[in-house]
Amino acid sequence: MDIQSLKKAILSKTSLQVCEIIPLPDLEKALLWTLESFEKGYIPKSYSWSVEKTRKAYRYEYLQGWQKSVIVAAISYYTGEVFPEEEEFGKISMYTWRNNYSFIKNELRKATEIVEETIGKKLRSITLSNYTSIPEKVLFRASSLADIGKNTLLLRKDDMGSYFVVGEAIIDLDIESFGTEPRAEHQELTEPDFSICGDCRRCIEACPTDALETGRININLCFQYISENLLLIPRELREKWGNRLYGCSICLDVCPYNKNLKPIGIRHDNGVIGGNFNHFELLKMSEEKFHQVFGNNQIGMRSLLAIKKNSILSLGYLAYKKALPILSELINHQNEIIRAYSAWAIGRIGGKKAKKILESRYRIEKNPTVKKEIEDILD
Repeated sequence: MDIQSLKKAILSKTSLQVCEIIPLPDLEKALLWTLESFEKGYIPKSYSWSVEKTRKAYRYEYLQGWQKSVIVAAISYYTGEVFPEEEEFGKISMYTWRNNYSFIKNELRKATEIVEETIGKKLRSITLSNYTSIPEKVLFRASSLADIGKNTLLLRKDDMGSYFVVGEAIIDLDIESFGTEPRAEHQELTEPDFSICGDCRRCIEACPTDALETGRININLCFQYISENLLLIPRELREKWGNRLYGCSICLDVCPYNKNLKPIGIRHDNGVIGGNFNHFELLKMSEEKFHQVFGNNQIGMRSLLAIKKNSILSLGYLAYKKALPILSELINHQNEIIRAYSAWAIGRIGGKKAKKILESRYRIEKNPTVKKEIEDILD
């Protein structure tokens, strides 16, 4: 059996929708492009990828030296499901409706077993997806299964647009000794040219925080990053927040390649939470309950306070009057960032009762950032 026949066997016996098997490529040229984003200050210090970590990832230094090739694969998450939009329910980005990352890793383990059965021996392997120790998008582009769009995301023209997640199985299979030369059309990993986008700039123009430029993203301004972390953002960004509980997919949703797609996403049961969640239920949630509800989903990777912050931002953005009672409790929270956002949200709601709540908190507030937040509202 050659590589192409092996690939067909994988696709027929797993839920993977596209896959390729390639030798692990040299990523040095791709690394240079990525490091420029650090030089531009687009990667915050709090981000999980430092310059040192990035260099190690692109050079496979987090692996143990046995790796020879990689199965790269993707599944669509566009299922066609529709969730009602209500003010008390914060929107969750589509890729998070269920845990597609754990699902694709399970399917990649099956793919590895198929390879082992075919060659008649056990392989060393590791399956990865999302927040991995290797640069996933670069490897996927190297496989020629997708291009990079101007919004920095992977893009397929014909079937998935950019509504898909990717995963990898690193294996110690020597493809050349397997009897097949690597495909000639694998891309040389120079910097992307974004030719797949042509003159289109819809993603760049639609980004509410101007976080995008062609092929680069300023993570400091990205609502996806902001939704994942407990940090205080400027008021001008809060006023563009919208009604969201987690994530941002505006730059995907406006992409022409994501229009009129067939709903080929798999409605599996891994970490299902759906397209929205009640803000009030979230804000009253204990740590234990949070992990019960979100523990199998990628939202459960985040801190409860980071997600509560998102609900407070949404209720403030909406100036939702019914939120005033719970915000009057949260303005006394032990965390200063939660207090600051609660003060801002109360100020957005406005009125005599809101003013009284703010004045009462101001008299006892010790944190200068929170005091300034309240001062700006009362002034």
